[in-house]
Amino acid sequence: MKLTKHLAYPLIIIFLLLNLHQFWIAGLWAIKHYTLYKWFVAGIGGYFMLRLLPFIKRNESFMQTFSHELSHTIVGLMFGRKIYSFRATAEQGGEIWRSEGRFGDIFISLAPYCLPLFTYAFLLLRIIGAWKQMMWFDIFIGLTLAFHIVCFATQTRNYQTDISNQGHIKSYLFIAAFWLFNATIILLSIRKGIINAAADLFPQYWEDISMVWKYLFQSNIATILHIRRQKRS
Repeated sequence: MKLTKHLAYPLIIIFLLLNLHQFWIAGLWAIKHYTLYKWFVAGIGGYFMLRLLPFIKRNESFMQTFSHELSHTIVGLMFGRKIYSFRATAEQGGEIWRSEGRFGDIFISLAPYCLPLFTYAFLLLRIIGAWKQMMWFDIFIGLTLAFHIVCFATQTRNYQTDISNQGHIKSYLFIAAFWLFNATIILLSIRKGIINAAADLFPQYWEDISMVWKYLFQSNIATILHIRRQKRS
């Protein structure tokens, strides 16, 4: 367990740096081809307009709490946890009761702060949509992402036990890394679909790691060997 805790920081930092690079590339491409993202951006703007409606204002707190606890629940199920109860309220917060496990606690605890659950639902539905319907999927992808952005901005606080129990520094590094990962996947999915986005992104991680490895280690090894040869001669 101690080894896992010590490895968590370097692994999260490496994942953060990889996602920062890929998000930069995907973001630059999106800026150059901004017309492809017009309905996605319209959906983001649409949510902030919907927030002005009395019905949304009255229920936004409950919707945020519901999505928070639902994220815990879905990710908990993905890691094989048993869910005993689920509660979400507008005024008194919410909670879930689940079984414990050896692995995955950080993912379950921090999912509500970096996983745009409803956005991924529409990204998956987009797979079966007809080309003429892509506009509507992109609008709802943007709309749900804006909802989650508001949730994350409202709920990500030091006093949250989900964050404090994992350690503040590790939690915020994790949240930033997965925020960038999800943002990159969303940008790529608008462009080429979520399946192709994932299929292209993960090999890029390996290319980035290989490039850094060659630069940091192979060049240094070659330099050391060259110096030793000179000394022998």
